[in-house]
Amino acid sequence: MDWIDWPLRQMQSIESMPDWLRASLPTDWLIVKVIIACFLAYLVSVIAKRSVRFIGMRRTKMTRAEYAGSTWDLLDSLAQAVALVMSGLLLLGVAGIDTYPWVKAYGGGITTATIVLVIAGFVARWISGSIRKFGTKARASHHADGTLFAFVGSLVTYVIMGFALVFALTQLGVQTASLIALVGAAGLAIALALQDTLKAVASGVMLAIFRPYRIGDWVNVAGMEGEVTDITPFRTTIKPPTNQAVSLPNDAVWTDAISNSTRFARRRLDLYLDISYEDNVERALEVTREAANSLPRALAKDETWVGVHALKDWSVQIRCRIWCATPEYVQLRSDALIAIKAAYAAHGITIPYPQQVEMTREYVPADKPDET
Repeated sequence: MDWIDWPLRQMQSIESMPDWLRASLPTDWLIVKVIIACFLAYLVSVIAKRSVRFIGMRRTKMTRAEYAGSTWDLLDSLAQAVALVMSGLLLLGVAGIDTYPWVKAYGGGITTATIVLVIAGFVARWISGSIRKFGTKARASHHADGTLFAFVGSLVTYVIMGFALVFALTQLGVQTASLIALVGAAGLAIALALQDTLKAVASGVMLAIFRPYRIGDWVNVAGMEGEVTDITPFRTTIKPPTNQAVSLPNDAVWTDAISNSTRFARRRLDLYLDISYEDNVERALEVTREAANSLPRALAKDETWVGVHALKDWSVQIRCRIWCATPEYVQLRSDALIAIKAAYAAHGITIPYPQQVEMTREYVPADKPDET
């Protein structure tokens, strides 16, 4: 391909060029061709990566946050690496650099390893997705627990990709025995470096076995409150009322107190109300009970309890206990406060609030005689 070296021949034809520069032109031009080939190969790899990302997001309907860390995210990075190597070799060959020996020695292994990783990625994603879908259907139709299905789906992905990675390394010339010996020798160092990660995995296994919470439960753990949306061997994802995705390491969850608000079908609402000391306490208790039992969301109305909780500095505090269905807890609290306040107003029961009284007296100098 003579046209590639046309700029070199034009520069060599310049008669006024020094001999030392003329002698270095072939090497300099070779470096320029390598730089151009690498830049073009990088552009091709970026196009390949974005093409795979575009296809993945179109097919899965995932957002950018959901796409990050998914199987498609791994595949687009792999596509970029393959495109970078293949286009780089092709462009270097076009530039006149002999890459055939290297391709002959490693090309087959790289191609096989790439195909294995791509197929393993799709298979892992398909199996994991199938397990999760089965868990969702079982939960919807038979009220089965979907937590274990989600955990197993994530675990299957890591296992399949791990075996695929080992097989891909053997295709690149790495001996299996040497690989096992290397992994064994590095096991202690990896365990020490990744002890927090290993703790998270062990905690994830314990969470999957004992299941103090399930996907869909409303929990308060590690300082966060929200709905459990996903459980993997490493992390638990919670969606708080602000509709964010909060990811917590499993070891932090397992070692903390877990408050599960949706484990049981019913919840008890406790309200603390204040009335004035001048009001009739028995009448206030009766009005509070009637207002609580008038709420349509209140369950087991014969179990509604109202009594005096404390005698405070400026009020008599009443405690009201109402049972309701767990999903209606928040709305029942609002309805109960509105109904009880309206009932107090209708029956002349006072809801006191702290008041501050400022008292002053006229200052009389000590040396002023008493007029009396």
